Amino acid sequence: MKKTFMKMVLGTMSVLALAACGNTSESADSAATAGSSALQEIKDSGKLVIGTCADYPPYEWHLIKDGKDEIIGFDIDIAQAIADELGVELEIKDMDFDGLIPALSTGKIDMIIAGMNPTDERKQSVDFTDIYYTQKDALVIKSEDAENIQSENDLKKASLATQKATIQETYLLENFPDAALQSVPKWNTAILSLVTGKVDAVLMVETVAKQYVEQNEGLEIAGFDVASTPNESAIAVAKDNKDFLDAVNDILDEMKESGQIEELMRTNIEIMDENTVE
Repeated sequence: MKKTFMKMVLGTMSVLALAACGNTSESADSAATAGSSALQEIKDSGKLVIGTCADYPPYEWHLIKDGKDEIIGFDIDIAQAIADELGVELEIKDMDFDGLIPALSTGKIDMIIAGMNPTDERKQSVDFTDIYYTQKDALVIKSEDAENIQSENDLKKASLATQKATIQETYLLENFPDAALQSVPKWNTAILSLVTGKVDAVLMVETVAKQYVEQNEGLEIAGFDVASTPNESAIAVAKDNKDFLDAVNDILDEMKESGQIEELMRTNIEIMDENTVE
């Protein structure tokens, strides 16, 4: 009886062990499937939904022409190339910069392309592609203040503006703690504060700074280099979606190698120039 009972116990334990192994395997398979489904879901939906902050020319901005408001730009062209390569349509969602990562994390968008720098802090919430474009910062000032703002030392007690949740904001907070800093959701709000005399300078990336200077008489780029870290733009995708991340990286690699990335930037700068009001 004891032997029979022991056999039953051992048999039951074996079945449970096998079942446990089976469940672990199935769970792993399910997790793997869930992690690798993002790309297929995008293809199945026939749509790539991107999040951006369209006040960052020539990366992304609103072009109003013939009464039509359209979001265009360097980043938008890259996103369109990715959508075309995946065989899906592109849908653009314009939002405040500091709302982009929450939107991605909650599944409201498939990726972020907004000249975003892949900082260590952001990497805790999202995954980033390889860098697709790099450029330095510039300080926009009023031409009448050029004699008074000739070095970073002159910014220590100044009133400054930049966009909220950007690396420019971090740089100013860390290096000019005694300066009055206005952090705003949109770059054009920061520029408006400068034009109306509410702040003394705005820190942004050089290409974008040049466009705002051309659009606003009486503004210029300060005649000294800002010692901030160069801006490295990357695309953000939700965590643990390696298939989608790899696919986007492959497309970006092809675009960089062919020179398409540089060509798109040149083209969008030309479009900005053509649509700048003299």
